[in-house]
Amino acid sequence: MKARQHIKNLYLQSRGVVLRARPITGGADPAPLVPIEAVRRILFIRLDRVGDVVLSTPAIEVLKKRFPLAELTVLARPQTVALLENNPDVDRCVVLGPGASPAERVRILGGLRRRRFDLAVDPCLDWELAPALVAWASGARVRVGYPCGGREAFFTATAELPEGSTHMVDVILGALKPLGIDGLAPQPRVYLSQDERDRASGWIAERCSIGKPLVGIHPGAHYETQRWPAEHYATLAGRLRARFDVILFGGPTDAGLVERIRSGIPGGVLTVITPDLRRFAALLSCCCMLVCNNSGPLHVACALGIPTLSFMGPTDPCRWYPLGNGHTVLRLDDLPCIGCNDGTCRRGTHDCMRGIQPERVMDVLAGSVPA
Repeated sequence: MKARQHIKNLYLQSRGVVLRARPITGGADPAPLVPIEAVRRILFIRLDRVGDVVLSTPAIEVLKKRFPLAELTVLARPQTVALLENNPDVDRCVVLGPGASPAERVRILGGLRRRRFDLAVDPCLDWELAPALVAWASGARVRVGYPCGGREAFFTATAELPEGSTHMVDVILGALKPLGIDGLAPQPRVYLSQDERDRASGWIAERCSIGKPLVGIHPGAHYETQRWPAEHYATLAGRLRARFDVILFGGPTDAGLVERIRSGIPGGVLTVITPDLRRFAALLSCCCMLVCNNSGPLHVACALGIPTLSFMGPTDPCRWYPLGNGHTVLRLDDLPCIGCNDGTCRRGTHDCMRGIQPERVMDVLAGSVPA
């Protein structure tokens, strides 16, 4: 793992040297402050995962308030674009998936360029070149983002890199500082229609007990090290059923994990595996609590105002802590390896997650979820 990290760092440093030596901004002049009246079309680029999109909604809201007359377009992945439906600050969405063919990419990028954007924002704080390339290819006169691994070569203005303890919402908002935008971030939001909520509550009512609180469980996470063990989830769900109705969520990639948990619960449990993020969000809105890992669903719950109990091991809690009221994070802070930020446990023990026992979770839930 260390060798791979060293190779990656060497590659990024080398790439940064090359790109900075041969800037490709097309001679555009840096524009730290953009007159409001000069911005009519904005491109906001978010080609990553669920949590990143949800945590970008505060920056999108602030950007729209700064340029109220501008049309704001968000470029997102097919898997995440649904989270932006009904958002009053988003005028258009364009989809670009990682599996798009070269011809499809050319078509989409050509369409973006024809929109003649005045401003492109890439808030990505990573080594990925694709979002920065899209910002440059859009032809926007002003392009802002973070200077990571030479990505600054594609921008006309860059934001100062944030401190490691900065929450991701503020990291994303910080990308807007070259535009003269600063201040406190609003709460992340996912906007459901009343019809979506009604259909979800009707579906739940047909399958759950009347008057019994509903607790949601989503066991998925991008990396294995971020996941509380399946057997712990099964034990917890079995005990919760004495006081609550339980619904077990998962996406298509979580199907095997969800089945292992479901099969370990005596009598089974209501299970929903769906790629439809809006259906998931609508059903989640019927829950009084979500138990989950540090993952996209955690931030969807926060954006809906649903209390959460989540587990953090390798993840930096300062950067990814759930925002809002009613959220509890369980973490074994005394472990020497806590916060390793690795996708695979170097020790092979996964102690940071295995060490959080279902009994402790039940004790926390007993004091925070109404019976």
